[in-house]
Formats: sequence, structure tokens, C-alpha cells
Amino acid sequence: YDKTNVWENERLARFVPQRILDPRSRRRTKAPDEDYNHFRAARVAADLQHAGVPVNLGAHGQREGLGAHWEMWMFVQGGMSPMEALRAATLNGAHYLGLDGDIGSLKAGKLADLIVLDRDPLADIYNTESVHYVMANGRLYDADSMNQIGNHPKARGKLWWER
Repeated sequence: YDKTNVWENERLARFVPQRILDPRSRRRTKAPDEDYNHFRAARVAADLQHAGVPVNLGAHGQREGLGAHWEMWMFVQGGMSPMEALRAATLNGAHYLGLDGDIGSLKAGKLADLIVLDRDPLADIYNTESVHYVMANGRLYDADSMNQIGNHPKARGKLWWER
């Protein structure tokens, strides 16, 4: 929250009522980087990963999806490569849950919930936020509107606060 204006994230504002988003993001703590514990935690996570211990992404839903991006970015700040951070967000967690035969990577026969990005996250991990499409349960969605597109086009229904 310190480094970005979360309340100005256009995609987030489309799917979260402003009356919820504003009070949870505008009163932010400002501190020098060395005061943030996440840098130390990220370095430990990277050290563990480099020692052969699989590290998993563990965002718990802060700001409706942004938390997962923030955690991948944090891993890279701590010394992981973008590929290691992406693996922590996908295959490592699937393996930990014993589901890597079904999820966590793209392979024939696996379930294919995925995102399509406009920019390469290996070049810059912050590009994970450039989501263009989302595929979930075999359905393709436009990330900006969450309208279903592809073989089964369908406009997104109204969200609870839009009714």
C-alpha cells in the first residue's frame, strides 16, 4: 500500500465497490524500506528456494487478487528470479497439495485455469499485473470486463453492489 495508490487501480475499482476500496487502501502507513519486514521474509524465502526447499505463494486475498501479485513481486525483491517466483505461484503449490498431476502447469490432460498476459513477467515480474484474459473452468473471460468470450460469449452479471 505504501508504494502504489491501490484505490487508483482501474481493474480493481471495476470489481470492488469504492466504499470498500477507499477505506482499506487510502490510509496507508509510510515508512522507509528498511522498516518493512517483507524484505527480510522475501530474502529467507529466496534462500530456502535456492537451498532446494520449494516455496509456495501464500497471499490470502488482500485487495481481491492484488495480494498474489504483490507476493510474487516480493519474492523477486528478496532474490528469486522471476521464473522462481512464478513457479512458487503455480507448480510448487500444486505439488505441495498433491495436485500437480492436475493443476499448476500446462500439459495435455491437466485442468487449464490460466491467465494470458500482455507483457512478459520474465522480463519484469511487475508484468504479472498485465492480465488480458482469464480462463477458469474451461471458460474464457476478458479480464477488464469479466465478460465471457470465446465459444460461449456472455455478458458478466451485475455484481452485488451494482444491483
